[in-house]
Amino acid sequence: MQGLLAVNAATVHDVFAVLALVALGGAVLMIVARLAPVTAAYQFRHHLHRVQLPLAALVASTTTLGSLWFSESAGWVPCRFCWFQRIFMYSAAVVLLVAAFRRDRSVKWYVVPLAGIGLLLSAWHILIEHRIVEESASCTSVTSCANAYVVSFGRLEFDQVTGEFVRSGFPVTLAVMAFSAFAAIITLLLIPESLDDVDADLTVTH
Repeated sequence: MQGLLAVNAATVHDVFAVLALVALGGAVLMIVARLAPVTAAYQFRHHLHRVQLPLAALVASTTTLGSLWFSESAGWVPCRFCWFQRIFMYSAAVVLLVAAFRRDRSVKWYVVPLAGIGLLLSAWHILIEHRIVEESASCTSVTSCANAYVVSFGRLEFDQVTGEFVRSGFPVTLAVMAFSAFAAIITLLLIPESLDDVDADLTVTH
């Protein structure tokens, strides 16, 4: 039974890893669209503007439900930094769901700071997992912040023979998933804009 659960948890982890990479790719694409002064980029941002709140709420809610599944169903005990990231992701999910229902675009002034702090925490957690930054004693006292339960699409582990830390592929952990989700939320709230707003800006400029 434990073996089956481990397989299921690893499979679910891979699925969420793919979703995280899609979210991260979307964030990069939105940044490129913001920097590219071409008509297609403006239209892309205009279409995203119509659905930015539901999409941001979907990203935050999916990430929240995923983290709950791993802790409640798979039995993974969140580490200290996981808890910190949960605080900001769970808060953002609730606020974004309400904002999507009310179509309140001013929510970005509240959610972007939450997601920004969460992004920094996730980035620091990733550095800990890659052994670039050493985890503190408060991490090791409960659940290690450096040792991920599962790593998708790569390796982050010590070689049993050489004793050296091995980093290969594009390792996706829960910290990477959180980073991707926070990045997607921030770009969704800040980059999409209506063509009417773009035209207004151009009119004022000229």
